[in-house]
Amino acid sequence: MTQLLQRTALFDWHTDHGGRMVDFAGWELPVFYESAIDEHHATRTSVGLFDIDHMGQIEITGAAAVAATDSLVTSDMTVLPVGHAKYGLLCAEDGGVIDDVIVYRTGESTMLVVVNAANRQIDLAWILEHTNGHDVEVTDRSDALEMIAIQGPRAVELVNAASPGVADVERFTSRPIELFGATALVGRTGYTGEDGVELYIDGGVLDVWAGLFDLALELNIDAKPIGLGARDSLRFEPGYPLYGHELSRNINPLEARLSWAVDFTDDAGNEKDFIGATALRSIAEAGITRRLETLTMVDKGVPREGSTVIDGDGNALADVVSGMFAPTADVFACNALLPRSHGAVGTKLAIDIRGKAKSAVVAKRPLYRP
Repeated sequence: MTQLLQRTALFDWHTDHGGRMVDFAGWELPVFYESAIDEHHATRTSVGLFDIDHMGQIEITGAAAVAATDSLVTSDMTVLPVGHAKYGLLCAEDGGVIDDVIVYRTGESTMLVVVNAANRQIDLAWILEHTNGHDVEVTDRSDALEMIAIQGPRAVELVNAASPGVADVERFTSRPIELFGATALVGRTGYTGEDGVELYIDGGVLDVWAGLFDLALELNIDAKPIGLGARDSLRFEPGYPLYGHELSRNINPLEARLSWAVDFTDDAGNEKDFIGATALRSIAEAGITRRLETLTMVDKGVPREGSTVIDGDGNALADVVSGMFAPTADVFACNALLPRSHGAVGTKLAIDIRGKAKSAVVAKRPLYRP
């Protein structure tokens, strides 16, 4: 029996406006409307609106909420002030990544963990299992909160026009706001490399979504809806990982260049004891043998996930984990976990594309920095 795909509250809007719908992690979402490349450039130059309501939100509340979250996440939660957010990872005992998350401290005893759609149930079960015994309550708020992102150099200007004061929200902080008759938590976060915000709306997402487009028209701001295609290239260029590609149970944070999100000690210098910490300490001490690198194509060819990276002698080095055209950088590129011996910038390698070795070179990361 075919399982029905889930739909966000904006599904009808997408189809009415030409969204080409595809299956993404069990959700029916737009991959593009007219052109993924045009949507990419629109976000880089003006503002793009993203329906990301497929993502999950798990709330941890109670006297031990901060300590419980700190025991799960690689980054130090104990120093996170109320109203601030932090990126981190949920790791298994061996250091492999279960998911990457954004954690908001929304109250003295309340933490909101934002998780990837494909991992929502896995993450919820993991959090429930590993907070058992803590004085906390874990609630899946994914169905109650509706999530959209507004990204680009004019994103904050647009949202601030709808809810004055948003421009005063600093990066990785949040506050409750009202706009278009809805109540929302606004966080100045995002995953495109551009400035912008993410909204967690407590009902009324269609009014907010349509209201922002109407307001953009009034303000002469070029605003476009953004599909999954541009969403992928926008995160790829600044070097942000996508779970299931640059991150997985078989890839640890140190290999993925995320050591900055792994706090082995807290603010007081005490050793942190999150799940996976012992394994990651050992890996750090021994040194990683492979690391995530970006390669750009020299020959014509489109590197795709699963393509093999080879050296000059034809030896297989790694598989491509993400590959695509990077519109801002104007180059075909890919990511792969290369042996450290072959990861220096400028190293000449090749990628097997349809049985032919196409020349590529290890590039300086990231391909784009705003």
